[in-house]
Amino acid sequence: MKVVYSPQLMEEAVFRHLNHSERSGFRADYDEYHSLADPIYELPEDDREAAFEKVNKIFFIERLKLGDHVLRSLEAVGLIPKRKRTARKSLLEAPGEMSAPEADETAEGAETGQEPSGEENEAVLTARDEEAAETPQSKEEEDQISYDLARDFEERIQAVHVKRAINKVDEGSNVLSRASDRPIIEMRVLASRFSNPEEVQELDAFLIHEFMHAKDMVDPEFDYEDSFIPGNPSVKNLITARFRLLWNVYVDSRLDRMGVVSVLSREARYREFDNFYRKIPETQRRGIFEGLWRTEVFTHEELLSMATDLDTLMSKYVDVSEISEEEREYIHLQGAPCPLCKFPTYNWVDDPESICDEMVIEAIQIDFPDWESRDGACDRCVEVYELRAGVG
Repeated sequence: MKVVYSPQLMEEAVFRHLNHSERSGFRADYDEYHSLADPIYELPEDDREAAFEKVNKIFFIERLKLGDHVLRSLEAVGLIPKRKRTARKSLLEAPGEMSAPEADETAEGAETGQEPSGEENEAVLTARDEEAAETPQSKEEEDQISYDLARDFEERIQAVHVKRAINKVDEGSNVLSRASDRPIIEMRVLASRFSNPEEVQELDAFLIHEFMHAKDMVDPEFDYEDSFIPGNPSVKNLITARFRLLWNVYVDSRLDRMGVVSVLSREARYREFDNFYRKIPETQRRGIFEGLWRTEVFTHEELLSMATDLDTLMSKYVDVSEISEEEREYIHLQGAPCPLCKFPTYNWVDDPESICDEMVIEAIQIDFPDWESRDGACDRCVEVYELRAGVG
């Protein structure tokens, strides 16, 4: 599997990183870059772009090692196996000795997709044999399983393309050509995230979180697919937002069990969950979140079902019978009657005021003076009043 960085990302990331270093009083890299880049302006105009790309690539990958953030993140989520460069080198120089520290790890070969040489493979196997003599069998088997799983993902993916995001909304991961035997992972990230060496933990957390999403998308057990979400645009947006939240909880809980820092802590993610499902009584709301956090395996279908049907989410983790009738009125369980049309509905708009134009709310209240936004409505009624208000 190859890791490919776009020229635009490398150029801006290197420029921002060097400028930050220069302002902080470290001019060595800044001066070295300009010693190579400034003479390029003397070349014919047609040759300059390729020359700048070459210098930027050298600095991004080799000099500043900004690409290591991506490789470490791929290792952390198990998309490529961890490989011990230091241990391998030590064995080649002094056969039979295992004194090299294990902290110096890298995904060597991930960028080129090349296999280790025969000598390197022999060294790695020697390292494993010696480690097995000192380590319980269970740990050796565990490490071997982790290595095999990561290798399986690495061989399944054709490449990882890391591109520059235009803004924060544009950031994130995606998997292209999922139907093919070897799909491509596309990661879009702001170049500014590479600029400050003191904020590398935030960058790594972002990359790890997004690569976990990408890993799920190529994992046959998760069984990701582009699903049709029924309802009008407002309902679709609401279900999509809930699905994204539940998937983020699933990602962050696994990272938490792995001891890896994610973009949001457990409590921060609960506050987000609390905001989305504030109509559920607090005791049950906390119980649902804790149940989600402890669940080790979900499929795409399960997450989407819980995002679409509140009853499915609640019945999985709490006893619905413990909720009073008055509380249930404002939870909007699927199958309960819409307060406007009185028909049973399975597609609720919980809080129309938060997603609808003010004229839509006024139109509803003209026909139903006692109605409040917290009463909710079915998606069809909301769609009818959007058309009446001229905003549909």
